[in-house]
Amino acid sequence: MTGPNQGFAESVTRFKAELSAAVTRARRASAEAREQTAGFRRETAELAGKVRAGDARDGEPTDAERRSAAARWRHSQGLPVEEFPADEPPADEPAKPVRRATVDPDDDDEDFSQHTILFRG
Repeated sequence: MTGPNQGFAESVTRFKAELSAAVTRARRASAEAREQTAGFRRETAELAGKVRAGDARDGEPTDAERRSAAARWRHSQGLPVEEFPADEPPADEPAKPVRRATVDPDDDDEDFSQHTILFRG
């Protein structure tokens, strides 16, 4: 094909090739994202199953493989990674403060329920 439309035909051909390559990259990225999401959901389901079965508990040390995977991910994201000894038991949580029991007043002067009735509208 020669003539004034030859450049247009070549441009259309290049455009179609670039579009096809872009669609292929998008499909590949989508498949990788689905695979990563499926793996995450599978691991989450396993952990939830352990918790339901009573096999996992709060404060249980994370195994070395998961710790290293988490550290690699944090490094790749540019996040700081604190190094903790693997064999050190987790710190105990501080005791929750004890709440004082509320005492019902015997005095009618401190009954504020009348306040809501008087000022309804």
